[in-house]
Amino acid sequence: MTGARSSALLDQYPNPRALPARFRPESESENGQSSGMVYVDGERVVIQRQLSGLPLTVAMHVSHFQGIAVSIVAEDSGRLKAIVELAHRDPDLTIPLMVSYDMEEVSDAWEAWADVLGLPMLLRESDGQLRPVEEQAEVRTGRPLPRRQHTGSDRQRPRFLVRRKAGHSRPMPVIEGTEIIARN
Repeated sequence: MTGARSSALLDQYPNPRALPARFRPESESENGQSSGMVYVDGERVVIQRQLSGLPLTVAMHVSHFQGIAVSIVAEDSGRLKAIVELAHRDPDLTIPLMVSYDMEEVSDAWEAWADVLGLPMLLRESDGQLRPVEEQAEVRTGRPLPRRQHTGSDRQRPRFLVRRKAGHSRPMPVIEGTEIIARN
C-alpha cells in the first residue's frame, strides 16, 4: 500500500507492510461481543477479548484462516463501503482489517494483506459465501514447433558464423583525401 491514508476510518487499521501490528477493530460479533485487541504478525494472530466478563486470549497460526476477504456493502446514502477482513470459518474469529469508501485503497490493501500473510484473496458474496479470486487466466498453448535442423557442416562452426552472409569479391573502393590525424 503506497501513499497516505485518506479516509478517517483507516486511522485505526494497521498497514500490512508494517507488521507486527496491534489494533482494536471497532466491530461487534453477532452475539454482541466486542472483538477486543488483535495482534497480527506474519505467522500468527492473537485475539484478546472479554467473554462473559472473563478475559479470553486466542492465538492461532495464520494458516487457520481461510483467506483475506473483501465485501462491498451499499449504505442507505447510496455510498459503497468495502470491508477487508481476515476470514475464519468461525464468524466470531473473523477480523476486520480495513473499512473504507475508497475502492482503490481497498484493492491495494486486500492484495497487500494476501501477499504478506500468504493467504488467498476471497470475495464475500451477498449471501455470505466466500469465493476465491482467480489470479490469472489460463493460457492455452499448442504443441511446440520443432527445432531447426542443422546440416553436418554446421556443427563444425559456431551458430553466429553459420548465419553470416558471404562477402562479395568486388574490389574495395579507394577513398582519397588528406589525413587529418596529427602526428609528430
